[in-house]
Amino acid sequence: MRRDIFVSVVIPLDNDRDILPAVVPELDAVMQKSFGDYELIFIDDGSSDGTRSYFERAKAQIPCFRYFRLTRPFGMEVAIACGLEQAIGDVIVVLNPATDPPERIPHFVEKANDTDGIVIGVEPNKPKRSLSYLLAYYLYFAICKIFLPRAQIYGATHFIALTRTALNALLRIKDSFRYIRVLAMYAGFEVTKVPYEFQQRRDPPRRRRFWPLLGSAAQMIVSNSDRPLRIASIISAAIGIVGFVFLVYVVAMRFLWPGVQPGWASTNFFSAVMFGIMFLILAVVCAYMAEMRSEVKRRPLYVVQGELQSNTMLANAERRNVVSQEPRIEALSGVGPSTIRPQ
Repeated sequence: MRRDIFVSVVIPLDNDRDILPAVVPELDAVMQKSFGDYELIFIDDGSSDGTRSYFERAKAQIPCFRYFRLTRPFGMEVAIACGLEQAIGDVIVVLNPATDPPERIPHFVEKANDTDGIVIGVEPNKPKRSLSYLLAYYLYFAICKIFLPRAQIYGATHFIALTRTALNALLRIKDSFRYIRVLAMYAGFEVTKVPYEFQQRRDPPRRRRFWPLLGSAAQMIVSNSDRPLRIASIISAAIGIVGFVFLVYVVAMRFLWPGVQPGWASTNFFSAVMFGIMFLILAVVCAYMAEMRSEVKRRPLYVVQGELQSNTMLANAERRNVVSQEPRIEALSGVGPSTIRPQ
């Protein structure tokens, strides 16, 4: 049992009343066996199945848990963000109660504590899904590689462990929509992949609907990257340049080719001018919007992972801005400085 670290476990809930009688005691048993100090943070994402009533009864039996209920369903990512802001541990674990095995928590904690970074669970084998789902999954990660500065890890799940240093860095990123797996990549901390097997607590497991899943994926990319705007700016600029090249062609044909039909040059001249100007303006607007979006996101310019400081400092505050906080020896002992020799 480790007593030198405090561990927080964040568990988002979405109408999970049916699995709580099995999950909560298992979580509590693992934490009591492995850690001297811990907390279980349950975030109820506006469930309508009596989840609150379960915790009302469990508070007299299960120690070291906190329960928060959101006013309405905000989504799993927002529920996780709420839990991370409430956590006070040295190492924080995010666990999906429907699929993630609690017995792997100590291993995730050890990995995060050893690397002083972030541990992300990865499915070694994708569960049996339809061909359309797998194709959409591959397409999603391919798009992430294009549009996200630091793409997600393929197969990454919400089973995550991170140190207090890493969490403090992520909490500085004041995004309206937080996607913990994307922000973990953005912060730049060492990321360790840990494969694990799902522990399905429902048979059959819940399936996310296609259109909400597609909307969530699109929202995650748009809210975490300005590359779509920059790509649109480049494409618009290229089309505008093509328009002006065509304008040069029209003028050359008008003066160098006598067989041009009357009215052809004038019609295409104005079309090329309007076409080129319109797309160049669109390119400039997209570039400005990308820059403005980068400023509005309020992401930190840098992230500090660790800090060390010399144990030996100058005592003269007038010469340096770093001063020893220890009292002078002669002031305590009454011995003059001439009799004190540095060690």
